[in-house]
Amino acid sequence: MLTTLISCGIETDNKEQIFYLWTNAELPKDVLTINGKYWESGHFTKEYEVYIHLKPTEKWWNEFKKVNELEAHKSNFSEEIRLKLKPDYKRVIEIPEWFRPNKNSTVYQKIDSQFYWNETTRDLFIHEIQL
Repeated sequence: MLTTLISCGIETDNKEQIFYLWTNAELPKDVLTINGKYWESGHFTKEYEVYIHLKPTEKWWNEFKKVNELEAHKSNFSEEIRLKLKPDYKRVIEIPEWFRPNKNSTVYQKIDSQFYWNETTRDLFIHEIQL
């Protein structure tokens, strides 16, 4: 029975469900989910990993940065960031083929999570992991 409880969890690439699973909130009207992949353990500690491609309004993105205190974690693409985008980098779920942030994106890194914002196209790629 213990094995069953440990192995229970969620894994989905249903872009309509992922924002809710990740945030426990409904998708705002000013955000469009382009793609997503989500994994959550069956543990009560809510271990998860998410890859999501959003198209938010600039207003939503600015509020998201503020709430998550991302400005202090701003950087540019580096070798370390490129390494994290390689298929053989250690992670719980495989990096999706569609997860390809533009090199011109501004990168925000917080703990083991990355947020790639392309100001020109307003594409936001997020890889967030909590283990």
